This record gives sequence, structure tokens and C-alpha cells, in this order.
Amino acid sequence: MRLRASAATGLLLLLTAAALPSACAPNAAVPPGGDGGPGDGGSGGVIIQPPAPCENATDADSDFVSDFLDLAPDTDTDDDGTPDHADTDSDDDGVPDADEAANPLLDPIVAGHARTTMCDPLADTDGDGTPDLRDRDSDNDGVPDDQDHGECRVLPDCDGDGVIDIIEIAAGTDPTSPGSIPSDAGLYFVLPFGAGEQTKEFSFKTGIESADIYFLIDTTSSMGPAIADLRASLSDEILPAILNGDPSAVPPIPPISDAWIGVGAFGDVPWTPYGQSGDNVYRHRFDTPSGTVTGHVSAPLQNGNGYLPPANVTSILDVLAAAGGGDSYEAATQALWIAATNQPYNLTGGGTWISGSPYGCTDLSMRGAPCFRPGSLPIFVLVTDAGFHNGPSNQQAYNPGLVGGAKTYAAAIAAIKDLGAKIVGVPVNTGTPALARNDLVDLATQTESLWHETLSGGADRPLVASTDVSPANVSTEVARLLGKLVGAGLNDVTTARSNYDCPGSTDCNGDGTPDPEYHNIELEPGQGPYNASQLITAIEPVPAPAPPLPYNSLDDTTFHGVRGNAEITFRVHAENTTLQPTNVTVLRALVRVVTPSGQRLGGPQGIKPVYFVVPPYIPVIE
Repeated sequence: MRLRASAATGLLLLLTAAALPSACAPNAAVPPGGDGGPGDGGSGGVIIQPPAPCENATDADSDFVSDFLDLAPDTDTDDDGTPDHADTDSDDDGVPDADEAANPLLDPIVAGHARTTMCDPLADTDGDGTPDLRDRDSDNDGVPDDQDHGECRVLPDCDGDGVIDIIEIAAGTDPTSPGSIPSDAGLYFVLPFGAGEQTKEFSFKTGIESADIYFLIDTTSSMGPAIADLRASLSDEILPAILNGDPSAVPPIPPISDAWIGVGAFGDVPWTPYGQSGDNVYRHRFDTPSGTVTGHVSAPLQNGNGYLPPANVTSILDVLAAAGGGDSYEAATQALWIAATNQPYNLTGGGTWISGSPYGCTDLSMRGAPCFRPGSLPIFVLVTDAGFHNGPSNQQAYNPGLVGGAKTYAAAIAAIKDLGAKIVGVPVNTGTPALARNDLVDLATQTESLWHETLSGGADRPLVASTDVSPANVSTEVARLLGKLVGAGLNDVTTARSNYDCPGSTDCNGDGTPDPEYHNIELEPGQGPYNASQLITAIEPVPAPAPPLPYNSLDDTTFHGVRGNAEITFRVHAENTTLQPTNVTVLRALVRVVTPSGQRLGGPQGIKPVYFVVPPYIPVIE
């Protein structure tokens, strides 16, 4: 006798309709099955063979099933040593053959609905070619008959609530009660062994979940009024705009509840003809009355109904003063490279300047001099009134003979893109703002720091002020541009999958509330909890059904240029080619939307817990 995996065709059809209202309430007809006679092969319930001749028929076990239909003399379905024609429970499912021979819930025209002789065709509820009395899962719903009691044995959705029984069992709801249903049955895959690939579509939101905003401020002599405005307005204007959002804006600006703030400064090399003695290419560590303070990104402080900047940012802004500089261009390119890479940096030539990098972070997974958190979107807010040495134009590049070791513009852009960071640019009108704006626009464009304007047919714009900004309006413009980034900024969006494993008393599924301890079961001794994410074979973007599209383009894995807090859909593919459990097994994984650099998006609406329900592996006779 050769064994194969239980036929899964009927179950897969049920899964397709799992979220639809069921017609299979108790006492309703179920989909027709085959006639159960030898060689039937599953005929869809239409009787295509006459009943077996009953003349001289025998019934050794007195179950009202002829020995001919019991495939006498050799068939022993349950391998218990007693052939079926002498076994009153041929498949050892706890239901007597006499009860499984007919199914009165089948349509009356279907074979097996009723039997008047021992030779009448047998019920085959799921139409898989194996009659119920030899089928350990008669309705092919993934729940074995010995666990599927009463009429539920032949009703894939016993209570008719639109959710098949195996999902209800996995979710902990009652498959016999229409009022007891899972909160989201669409999150469940049912993956019988060898049943092929299945797909489900999941929709996500793409708003910025977490951001680390690093103010990189030009502190050369003309920037004093702009620094004063930032110092005065960070608490009252910028932080509320970031943390509270603005639902009345067009498009609405969602809040970033998890936004951290940091600050650094830049000037120029401390020798002529570029700068003055005492200038700094980049500063991230500052001397304050309370001691030396670094500008690492840190959480804002709650202050009643408002917010205060982190203590380190306040201390730095209090001592930040404008001085130095020697021409119309500054070292923004160099400062960005140091801040983005946090690597050692030295300049020589007309003198020597050594950065303080690398700066230490409290967590080795943090990146850049500001210690950007993993999974958080890094944002450089660049406030300057000057163009860039070593910027988009080689005309203002440092002379290598006077400034040795300077980084190129391309190197700075590569470092920013490697972080997955965005640039917000504010050209201040106290110096040479046109030069500043031109270089900021190019920098934002090169780093894909863009927002989508819907007016006049729509266009993607750099996250840079389009006009010169007066010092008194710097904070207002910063808040406006950050709002554009959050509400309509462009991000490439892909997915990340992971196993669900929760230590307890922490938010593990992304809904903002602590979750109980949970670990997938150990399927192989010594291997630890099973990593359910490996059941996912692919995740692909699903094109939007109609314009206006919330993205610019898509490929096999990624939406490109998704606009703000849009809704997009991914199709998740899953397949079970290895697991053959003896009981219904439920495994969990997580799918979330992220940027290609790993920044999390969407908040609670950007992550989905996915449940994989693996039915018992039931070998059947082939």
C-alpha cells in the first residue's frame, strides 16, 4: 500500500471563499461529493455508475456497507490489521462506518445523500474520490473527523459564519457559534502539506512611523539671526508641528509620535582663503556651562500639553554662536559626509583639522554621528545661507593643494543614500541664498528627498524652500517642509518579514500595546521555536486599481515614490513543503512595510501579524 498526502483541492477552494458568507449553516446542503464507488475518482456528486449489484452481496461487519464497497478482501485503511470489510470504523476516526456511509446534508440528487441498500453508493462529502468512511477529513476543512464532532464533520464552516472551522480553531473562537469569530480571519493562511502555493493580499499605510531629525546649522558669521529664531521657536513651532501633525493641511499631515531631535553645526576649514582661524568644518560636540555635550538625537521632553527639546539640544542651541567664514561657500558637503558616516576625518594643507568622529553611540546598531536609531528615518535639516565647497559645481571645489583629504560631493551623496536619509533644505537670505538654494535643490534631488505636489497635474518637488527665507521665518519654513515630507514626501516602500517571537510585556505586533509572551512551537528537537517567516515564499506589490496612483512606479518587490501616508497593497505568497504535523499547528510571523534601507513605515497600520494554520498530515490510500 502506497501513501500520499491528503488531497487538498477541496480545502483550497474553501480557503478562497473563507471570508465570504457561508451557505453551509447546519442542516443546509454542502457541496456535492463523488459517489464513493470503486474507481469513482470524485465525480462532483453526479451518479455516473449504477449501484453495485446486491445479488449475493455480503456485509461481514454488518455496517450496511457491502463488502464489495468495503474493497474486500485486502484493503485496510487504518492499518490496524483488520480489513475494512470486517472493520466497523475503517479509517479509525471515531465515527462508525454505518454513520459515514451516507450524508443527509448532501443535495438529494447527489450520491450518498441517502442509502436504502448496502450496495448504494457511499457519501463523498468533499468530492475527493475517497468516501467519507475511508476519509479522515470528510469535508477537507483541515480538521480531522475525530476532532470535528457531529454535523461539523461534514460542514467546513459548521456555524455558517463565513469562517472555516480550522481558522476558528486556530484563532481560539468557537466553530459552532456564529457569534464567535476571529477579529480578522483574513490574516490566516491554511497551509496543508504539499497543497501548493497560496496567496493573500494585505493593505498597509506608509506614513513615517519613526524619525530622527538632525539640525545641521551653518554657524558662520551671517547666520546669527537664523540661529536665534531656531533657538526661540523649536519648542513652540517646530516640535508641535512634528509631534502633533496637522489634519487640516492639504494633504493632511499625520503626526510622528516617535520623533527624536539632534543638532550639529558646520562652518569652513580654519585657514585662508576659505575660512578663518577657529572655524570648524563640523561640530557635534560642544562645550556648555554644564559640561561637554554631544548633539545625538534624543527624545523630546513632555511639558504639560506641549513639548520641550531634549536637554542636550537646548544646551547646544544656547551656546551656538555665529562667527567665522571667509567666502560665499562653506563646508556643508564635508559636514554631511562626517555626520552620515561617523568615520575618522582629517584635513591638511593650509593647516590641520581633525574631526571628533567617530562619536560613540549607546547602541552599536545606531548609525552616523547623530546615532540614528535602527528602523527610524534619518532626516538632515540643513539651514544655511551659502553654497557648498565640493558641491554640485566643481568651480567651488577645494584646491587639493590647500585642503587635502576633503570628500567629494558624490561621496557625501552616497553616504546619505546609504543611510536612507532625507534632506530638508532652508536657504536663508542673509548671505548668498541663491547659491545655497541651488546646491540644496540639487542635494535634495540627488538623495530623492522629494514631496509630491498635486496642483497643476502633479509634480515631484525637492524638500527645499523655493524662495529665500528670512531669519525670522526659518522655524516656520522648517515646520512647513517637515510637514511636506510627512504628508506628501516620497518613499520607496518594500516589505520585511520576520518570525513572531515575543518575550511578553512589550509591544511585539506593532499595535502600541504590550503583548503576552509567545513563541512558535519547536517542531524539531533542539532547533528552537519554528521560524514561520520561512513559509512565505514571496511578497509582491499589487498595482492600484485606478488612478490617481499613490506611487510613481513598481517592480517585483517595491513601490517607488509612494506619496506620504498612502495605502498600498502587497500580495503575500506562502507554501508548506516540509511540515507534516500530527495535530492542527498554528505558527505566527510578521510582515511590515519598510523603506529599502529598513526604516519602518505606517505605524500600527504598517505591520500585519500573519497566522499559518497547518492541518494534520493525513496519509490516504492512493
